[in-house]
Amino acid sequence: MPDPAQMEAAVHEYLRALNAADLDAVLALFDADASVEDPVGSPPKRGHAEIRAFYATSLGMQLTLALEGQVRVAAKEAAFAFSVSLQHEGQQMVIRPIDVFRFNEAGKVVSMQAFFGPANIGAGS
Repeated sequence: MPDPAQMEAAVHEYLRALNAADLDAVLALFDADASVEDPVGSPPKRGHAEIRAFYATSLGMQLTLALEGQVRVAAKEAAFAFSVSLQHEGQQMVIRPIDVFRFNEAGKVVSMQAFFGPANIGAGS
């Protein structure tokens, strides 16, 4: 089982890498066969090529992420609430998702799900 401290460190590295627009560092957190469902209910992106394309598009929006509260770790999963500030169609907006990472034995993310809906998206300042 992955170490809880290792899983929490991966969450912090994920936020750091997204804030730095470091696509390679983001991708390095994921297993080669991982899936990303962002938001939940959208078609999952599978494997490094699709995940790279998804995050490349996201990083083009000049994101600013901030953890909101503690990272919760249980078994092979970590859940965390955070805010994402970005410009979209000329408007500043903030999204407040809760992401859930599932890890494999090697400590790589095998599944990422982002939980948010219209009530979690608002105008930013």
